[in-house]
Amino acid sequence: MGLPDSFLEDLTLKTLHRIAVPTSTGLANAMRIPPALVRELLDSLKRQRLIETTVNSGRLETEWQYRLTELGMKEAEHAFARSRYVGPVPVPIQEYFRRLEVDTDVGAPDPVRLARALQQLVLARETVAKVCLALTSGRPAMLWGAPGNGKTTILELCSEAIHGVTLLPVCVWVSGHIIRLYDDLVHVVVDGDENPNGVDRRWLRIRRPFVFVGGELRHEDLDLAYDPALGYHQAPPHVKAHGGLLAIDDFGRQQVSPHALLNRWIAALERGEDTMALVTGERITFPFRSTIVFSTNLEPRSMLEEAHLRRIPYKIRIPEPTPAQMAEIFRRFADAMGVEATPENIDIAVQMVFRASENNPRSCHPRDILQLIIEEARFVKRPPVLEPGAVRRACELYFARDPGPVTGGGTGP
Repeated sequence: MGLPDSFLEDLTLKTLHRIAVPTSTGLANAMRIPPALVRELLDSLKRQRLIETTVNSGRLETEWQYRLTELGMKEAEHAFARSRYVGPVPVPIQEYFRRLEVDTDVGAPDPVRLARALQQLVLARETVAKVCLALTSGRPAMLWGAPGNGKTTILELCSEAIHGVTLLPVCVWVSGHIIRLYDDLVHVVVDGDENPNGVDRRWLRIRRPFVFVGGELRHEDLDLAYDPALGYHQAPPHVKAHGGLLAIDDFGRQQVSPHALLNRWIAALERGEDTMALVTGERITFPFRSTIVFSTNLEPRSMLEEAHLRRIPYKIRIPEPTPAQMAEIFRRFADAMGVEATPENIDIAVQMVFRASENNPRSCHPRDILQLIIEEARFVKRPPVLEPGAVRRACELYFARDPGPVTGGGTGP
């Protein structure tokens, strides 16, 4: 295992204290180690009078049940005081690094999958082509433009386009410390969480990760996070995203400045590694290979220096919808939300939205206007219909402005 016997014995005592059926088979499954090693650990703990068997008559040895002795309970309490970690045995960090040297995939989305996913949005063909080129290149990219036009949705759709699997240990061991890598909110285990080769069950077989962070990102989130109550470290988002895609939404609004974030992550991507500190101050260098994509409402040149602009080679503006695109968005959302809508009334709704928004429409406006129409219809107990009166009332509420008169023309190209 490459770990101290004392650590393995501590983990065994803590696991025996936690699991429902304290057998050698139960221990092997919880700690994800070979039964032979479990037997060695149990024999050692019995010799130290830290555990004893409680049920063994007429049963196979793998069905024997164990419990902690009074001395064993005290040792388990000491072990919990050092670290409350209970789970699979950690993988030595050098073993983890050797695995990463073999897996050099940066987790870029598949072009065909991404193009298919983007069909859910109403975007110009040229915009789709630029987005697919940028996000499948594996190099840093930035989506920018006014809010409400689909940048965040594009990032979310990237998760559908990432393909392939990789191996990840639940946690790693370095210099007497545990760093937890696996996050069930991020990592998706496949094939019943088993390593297909059955060589080392401490490694989980997962989909290539998609990690999404927004304005809540803080400067301290860029480093290893030590929890004194648990007694172990949590990996930061970019380490959890290794071999996958790291999406930073609402870039420029984080508590950490854009310059600090780019200096840290873009430079680390260029080096292929990032250095972080344990709680003791010891510094650990992690490989860093991911596809990183930023989304921002700000104009790139207004917040980034030339050096940063060079390091993000792809910068794609997501434009406002044209009248024809807005009509299609209205049609799709009306169908999805159960609102009756004729082509003529959709044209009128588009005109009203353009007027009320002072020709600054957003792709989110049709959904939001239709939601107001649905809520009004529910209030007066009638079916929701996209008709001029309902659209006008919704626009007045939403934009705080009268949409003005409309003409009978179409939406145009």
